[in-house]
Formats: sequence, structure tokens, C-alpha cells
Amino acid sequence: MNLNKFTKENIAIAFYTIYILIAGVCYELFPTHGNTPNGGVLLLYLFVPISIIYFMVHLVKQLYGNQSYAKCLLIHGVVWISVVVILSTFSK
Repeated sequence: MNLNKFTKENIAIAFYTIYILIAGVCYELFPTHGNTPNGGVLLLYLFVPISIIYFMVHLVKQLYGNQSYAKCLLIHGVVWISVVVILSTFSK
């Protein structure tokens, strides 16, 4: 029985967890000055293109590779929906 902890699904979950935690810490540690966004907001702006690129890598591997990346694609969708729901909840 293979108990590899570094599966592609665990890596995807760890990426999103660590990235969002770092963005939250940067948001708290580096306050905004005037019209410039702080580090956390900048990381959230970068979250969109980085996560889209990561999603596209998994999509190409799903379509043209030998392994199934369906769970990884589901993880991307769940994270995007969660971030949108959380941001819309706190913006009200």
C-alpha cells in the first residue's frame, strides 16, 4: 500500500492553503498607505492569474496525460467558489 503524502491533490490543497494564509498575514502585517494596496491585497490580485495558470496545467495534464487530474480540477473549482463567497460576505 502506497501512502505517499505528496499526491497531486495534497499539493494543490497545500498550495491554496499556504497562499491564502500568506496573503492574510501580509494583509495584517503591511498596512496600506494612501492609495497603494498592501501586500495581502496585492497577493489576492496575483491569486487570479496564478491559480488560472495552475488550473490550466492540470487541465492539459487531464486532457493529454495518462493520469486523472479530475480531483485537482475539482479542488480548483471549490477554492475559487470559496474565495468568491468569502470575499462577497466580508465586503458587505
